[in-house]
Amino acid sequence: MKSIAFAVFVVLVMPPAWPPAWAASGPPTLRKSPNLAKSAEAYPTLAGATSAIVRINRVLQSANAKQRDDMKDCRRDAPHDGYWWEQSVDATLLGAHFVSLWAHGNMSCGGAHPNLVDEALVFDLKTGERVDWRRLLPAPLRGESRRPSDGPMPAEAIASPALTALFVEESEKEGVGADCKAAFAEQDVNFEFWPDAKAKGLEMRAANLLHWAEGPCSGPVTIPAATLKRLGFDALLIEDIETGRYQAADP
Repeated sequence: MKSIAFAVFVVLVMPPAWPPAWAASGPPTLRKSPNLAKSAEAYPTLAGATSAIVRINRVLQSANAKQRDDMKDCRRDAPHDGYWWEQSVDATLLGAHFVSLWAHGNMSCGGAHPNLVDEALVFDLKTGERVDWRRLLPAPLRGESRRPSDGPMPAEAIASPALTALFVEESEKEGVGADCKAAFAEQDVNFEFWPDAKAKGLEMRAANLLHWAEGPCSGPVTIPAATLKRLGFDALLIEDIETGRYQAADP
């Protein structure tokens, strides 16, 4: 009898490379950076080694280096006992698609009045780039950066009559006085934004008010998620605001 040999082939089916390398698997984890000074917290970095996270961390490390230089210059120029710099950094959103870090506090280089520390860095976890608010804002709200009236203005800040109307509307709910309304009417106001998972909304701050109005009138005010939906904001941004988490600065 002839023997019959059977060849058995085992086909290994490799699972598809999904999700892609950039896809978010969940909110990122923060790694604490050394403080800039005893009373000044630095931006943390993100754990991970994706190209997007590497890109984000470069920006955060560069921001920390710039602040160290600014603090040295401020201390050098300040008169005796005229210098201080107090800063905390909150992760206002750790989401699947976006991450937002907000530095806030006060500093003085010896002038008559202290200055606010108020800077938000918001990143797209897909690209590793800072978010483009002209893309995320609904078309009726979009505008262009306008010349600041008093001091430097972040490149990400934008202006439009519709944004000013929205800011004034939300500010009135928080009891903004007549002086603030006059400040809004006197100049073209640029705005900065950052998502806030604790407040469940988008924070909005006037970036270029005159110095006298900066503290009491600049905000931020919170645009609630329900309003963002009604106005047609980016769906993934709203999703992160509703499902992401907030991590306060270290005590």
